[in-house]
Amino acid sequence: MSKTYVLDANAVLDFVEDAAGAERVEQLLRDARRGTPLLMSTLNWGEVFYHSWQQRGEESARRTVSDLSRLPIELIPVDLPQVLKAGEFKVVHKIPYVDCVAAALAELRQATLVTSDRDFEKLGRHFPILWIARS
Repeated sequence: MSKTYVLDANAVLDFVEDAAGAERVEQLLRDARRGTPLLMSTLNWGEVFYHSWQQRGEESARRTVSDLSRLPIELIPVDLPQVLKAGEFKVVHKIPYVDCVAAALAELRQATLVTSDRDFEKLGRHFPILWIARS
């Protein structure tokens, strides 16, 4: 069985903005085309949308998510086990709730979280993390 990856919003934003982690995300997308599961929570997808809107305006944000929707990223609806695990992470580790949602998906799917967000360092070793860029 192939490894499963969960994208945090900042990994996708790195890809969109051609930032430091973009090349690693591109490799994961190539792997996903060959069958490696690449997941993202719909809540984190929304985070990409609102961040894009804030940075470049509504039209650009809508175009960005439209373009992203053609990529081999499986969007996972947020369900009760995920929100409860996210709530647990929020209480115990004090990181932003939307980050907790990505972390919860990674833990529940026994996946590797893909991120460059240092907030995830507070989680310890709940699941593997692929750091795509570190400053």
